Amino acid sequence: MDEFLSSARSGRRFAIVGPGGSNGFGSNSAIVVESGSRNSDGSGCAGGGSGGPVFFKEVSSRMANLSSATTSGATSSSRSRSEAVEIIRRREKKWLDMLNNWAKVIAKDYQLVRERCRKGIPDSVRPKVWFHLCGAFYINRDDPDLYRKCMTKVPNERTADEIERDLERQFPHHELFMQPDGHGQQALRRVLRAYAGAFPDVGYCQAMAPLAGALLLHMPESDTFYTVYILFDKYMRGYFRPGLDAVQVDGQILYGLLKRLNQPIYKHLVKYKVEPLHFMVDWFMCLYVRTLPWPTLLRVWMSTSARSFASQSPWSPPCSAPLLNAVACAHSKTPWTACAACRPPPLRAAVLLPAALKLQLSAADFEREHQKQFRLFNLRKLARQQQVQEQQEA
Repeated sequence: MDEFLSSARSGRRFAIVGPGGSNGFGSNSAIVVESGSRNSDGSGCAGGGSGGPVFFKEVSSRMANLSSATTSGATSSSRSRSEAVEIIRRREKKWLDMLNNWAKVIAKDYQLVRERCRKGIPDSVRPKVWFHLCGAFYINRDDPDLYRKCMTKVPNERTADEIERDLERQFPHHELFMQPDGHGQQALRRVLRAYAGAFPDVGYCQAMAPLAGALLLHMPESDTFYTVYILFDKYMRGYFRPGLDAVQVDGQILYGLLKRLNQPIYKHLVKYKVEPLHFMVDWFMCLYVRTLPWPTLLRVWMSTSARSFASQSPWSPPCSAPLLNAVACAHSKTPWTACAACRPPPLRAAVLLPAALKLQLSAADFEREHQKQFRLFNLRKLARQQQVQEQQEA
């Protein structure tokens, strides 16, 4: 393990360990993250080791032991390192087997995929797992030239200017995006312009850049485009359209769930007229990229993506319920302090994920709430349109 490769995408250093402990590449190779990994912006992980492990729990504990080993414990350290590599390799092999038989696995044994997502996806296969889970794999398979064709469609001047202004704002301290007009910014520009050109009715929204940038930290440029393509057009459809109808509906879903899960906090926010849009727009539209530190973000994405991609439903409202700072909200006495108290949410994965898993909320419960709020939103929208029409006629 004396040969390390520097990864510009993840801001970490990886050791490539082949079968029998030798360095090399192959289907059985394992990738081990060197201790002291960084956030997506290049800074240290919030909360240190308690900030939410990127890997599964067993490997994290073993790697933590490795970093604290002393010279006198060299033999024990070597044994722990070997065990950690074996655990990583086994999990990688399981995922590779599933990816090689994806259509069969996803159709017949989806619960297995969901369970392994919750346990954690190894870094080495995470990009491909996301690529397959969201369905980008199938779009790429059916139309491998889609990205090239979309790049030929030039967005209008206003959209192009908005994209240019946002390039330098995405992960400015990460080595991939640090250099002005460097490789990272150029790739992000091409992805955003290609999507805006393919969907001129949508164009570009500021929330698109953080998501695309986060994916570029993990995926090749073409895979990022296909993932963005299906994510924005299928799973987040309506988030970036004029009026932000989908964001408003999901905000009401969040309040509906909060009313059921924590009625005192719900009543407190309603009392001070705090609307969901006052504090959750960044959460929903950026899927927490601007909210959670990198280790926690990856754990949230891994824990929720399988269910959300399967049901084609937004994952934001169910995940956001435990984000609310309930204690601070309860002690707020004005609309401004009540709104501010909702932020910042608990950031550590060790706090956030157990709270989310404890929620007494089934898929059927969420679907009922979704249908209810969608119907109420359309009724309110129709009433507003009728009111405007009556005013114009008067």
